[in-house]
Amino acid sequence: MQSVPYAHASAPHTVAPRRKYREPQAPAAEDTIPLGTNMMFDKRVVRGNTYAAQILPATANFDQLDGERKTQRHTKRHKAPAKPDTPDAVSGRKHMDVQTEQYLEELKDRPVEVEADTQTDAFLDQLPAPIFIPMKTGVDAETQVEDGELFDFDAEVEPILEVLIGKTLEQSMMEVMEEEELSNMRQHQEHFEQIRNAELAETQRLEAAEQRRVAEKDRRVQQEKERVEREKVVAAKVAARTFAKGFLSELQSAAVENLKDAGYFYDPLEAEVRQDFVPWLLDAMDEPLDQMRVARAIADQLIAAAGGR
Repeated sequence: MQSVPYAHASAPHTVAPRRKYREPQAPAAEDTIPLGTNMMFDKRVVRGNTYAAQILPATANFDQLDGERKTQRHTKRHKAPAKPDTPDAVSGRKHMDVQTEQYLEELKDRPVEVEADTQTDAFLDQLPAPIFIPMKTGVDAETQVEDGELFDFDAEVEPILEVLIGKTLEQSMMEVMEEEELSNMRQHQEHFEQIRNAELAETQRLEAAEQRRVAEKDRRVQQEKERVEREKVVAAKVAARTFAKGFLSELQSAAVENLKDAGYFYDPLEAEVRQDFVPWLLDAMDEPLDQMRVARAIADQLIAAAGGR
């Protein structure tokens, strides 16, 4: 039989989807200790006031303790019935408190009071703490050093003095050079500020002069524009006056002629003759002429009639 490369203990299957939250566990029985290490469910943990707790030995049997606790719980559930209370007093009587203890005690409205007094000592200034002197240890020893045995002060102090003097002179020179440099920088700055102020003043002067020139130029240009406008207006007025003068000179004669032709300018006598006398004269002449015409017509008829015979 040929061996297969792979073998499965169970048939392959898809992986079940995993839930986001755990399923709620069923509440544990009262007699069993739930799994886990939660102190709230551990029966070995004493609850309540620890002063009244029982101190258990290290070799205590937890099953026995569990049985005792169950017995206590059962006893608490089945308590003995309460003692009957004293019945109410009969009418006309009243109950009184009576001591039933073995030893009687005197009852007083006010307890016994006893006064006592005391006097404390006056405050005293606290003494200063003594200076701490450590305990002397070891063995004292002494020796004698003559002058010039350890070191020669003049020879030993010379290099130190040279270093100190050199450092002092170097620091002094540095400070002097720094002060001179600051002074030169201050003078250079003042000179630069003077030059800058002079340039600024010159720039302001040139700007003011340029502004004045621009203003003067604008004013001259405006004046020239106004002059040209005035000349145009004057030329237009002169041309209009010349045209009006020539037109009016011809217009006057033409208007007079037209008015004369229209009959606005007439002689009253001539007008009266034309309007009154001439029409009357013509009317007066028409009647004799009509009679003469009638007479001639009659005469012509008579002549014609005489000639026909």
